[in-house]
Amino acid sequence: MYLRIIDETINYPYTIKELREAYPNVSLPAELSEENLIEWGIYSVISTQIPNDYTKNISEGIPILTEGKYYQNWVTTNATESEINYKLENQWEEIRLIRNQLLTECDWTQLSDVSQTIKDLWTVYRQELRNITNQQNPFNIEWPIKP
Repeated sequence: MYLRIIDETINYPYTIKELREAYPNVSLPAELSEENLIEWGIYSVISTQIPNDYTKNISEGIPILTEGKYYQNWVTTNATESEINYKLENQWEEIRLIRNQLLTECDWTQLSDVSQTIKDLWTVYRQELRNITNQQNPFNIEWPIKP
């Protein structure tokens, strides 16, 4: 990820492809060093982890310069109650899809030709999967461990 500063204006995000397209008659090296990039006003942006808070709306802002390096910047604002409910609803749907897939993958354990010992082990696991939606927070699910 890069940004480019032209006349004190930050262009972000910015790509090397955009630089090559902006200057088609300039022969740029195939591999541009940090020094080459700085000559063109281009600076690397260091990735930062996106906040994980479903009660917030999160968007990417202009990178922040800290100790000579640019860092990705996340702007957070409080989500409305309807936005929070929408996020929760979508996450629960995702959890149900994963749960259903995990149940399907172990359906074989309940067939008539499977030993009772194996059935019993997997029955507990399968019930824990079915109970997954009883947990409070779909963004912090504790998944059962396969036997």
